[in-house]
Amino acid sequence: MFSLWLECFKISMRELRRHKTRSVLTALGIIIGVSAVIITVSVVQAAKHNIEGDIAKQGKNMIIVKGNASAKLGPRGGSNIFTNLTEGDADAITAECPAVTMSCPIHRFDFQAVTKVANYKVPVTGVGNNYATIRTWDIVTGRDLEPRDIVLSNKVCLIGQTALKELFGGTDPINQTIRIANVPLKVVGVLASKGVNPLGQDEDNTIVVPLYVLLRQMMGVDRPAGVIASARSDEQVEEGVKQIAELLRQRHRLGINEEDDFEVVTLKEKIELARNTSDIMTLLMVCIAGVSLVVGGIGIMNIMLVAVTERTREIGIRMAIGATQRMINRQFLIEAGFISSLGGLIGILIGVLNAHAIASGFGWKAEMPMWLLAGSFFFSAGVGVFFGWLPAKRAAALNPIEALRHD
Repeated sequence: MFSLWLECFKISMRELRRHKTRSVLTALGIIIGVSAVIITVSVVQAAKHNIEGDIAKQGKNMIIVKGNASAKLGPRGGSNIFTNLTEGDADAITAECPAVTMSCPIHRFDFQAVTKVANYKVPVTGVGNNYATIRTWDIVTGRDLEPRDIVLSNKVCLIGQTALKELFGGTDPINQTIRIANVPLKVVGVLASKGVNPLGQDEDNTIVVPLYVLLRQMMGVDRPAGVIASARSDEQVEEGVKQIAELLRQRHRLGINEEDDFEVVTLKEKIELARNTSDIMTLLMVCIAGVSLVVGGIGIMNIMLVAVTERTREIGIRMAIGATQRMINRQFLIEAGFISSLGGLIGILIGVLNAHAIASGFGWKAEMPMWLLAGSFFFSAGVGVFFGWLPAKRAAALNPIEALRHD
């Protein structure tokens, strides 16, 4: 039995070597299809993991509470953001929500910052205690904001890497002064680089000040726009969301039929959204790439049908000297399977190299799971066998006498 398969394999390889150009062109559709699948899946997966990493860098088990905002006229005639959240809400979240380990009220507004070196518009974030801890944001130079800075509304600040570059150039900013809305702020610390967040915002373009320095001295309001909190563990994030929602409904005296006047979201939800979006994109791209595999399979079938027509007399001679229909069928299936399998291997190699090149161009690491490589190979081989079955059946069904008469 093995010798029959070996003989059919030798005959198939001899025919493929005789028509090298045709064999290469036949395999080309499979090569393109497999490499397209490898590239699309690996690059999309790399993008997904990169987005997940960027979201996770925003904070440790972070829960974000947003208050309903409305416009309020500030003392300088500008329209400022006014919310129904208070610093007391943030303190209550820490004290009364067992799943939450710490919380911090925050507010953010864009201002023109002035130093001796430059005049630059920068987002200013007013914060309470534990802001850097919740955001997992290290201080590379100087110190963090201390509790006394928050309580006493000391005119001090932390500065991000982008704002540092724009406002101070290459000089050391520690103990230097930044003037914002006519408020002089002494720089006490420099934040580590966080890069661009998933929304495309530069996290390093920031100045962080005590909450009431921003609210009262710069904006003329007294309530923060939101609260950030940190759950005790990743498993307790959802429980923390429920506890915060129940607590704020009680504190805001909302009735059973009244809607929440706040919104509680988590980074986990954003990660799930990123995963779902990337999975949909992966499925879509695989379907598109799969079309090229099917087209490649159809190409194999067409070429093999032509080969059957060209080799009709040869098939008749082989059958006349004892070759069975099964042997003829096996020979053509081996040819189709070998072409598609070899095309699959070449396509995998090309796909892996190009996926790494494309991913590294974006600063990502290409994902190459074994199921993707193995699945691509076996699928390409299956395509060849599937589309090679009709030509093989046609060749095996030839009448030996008529085949011998074929010119």
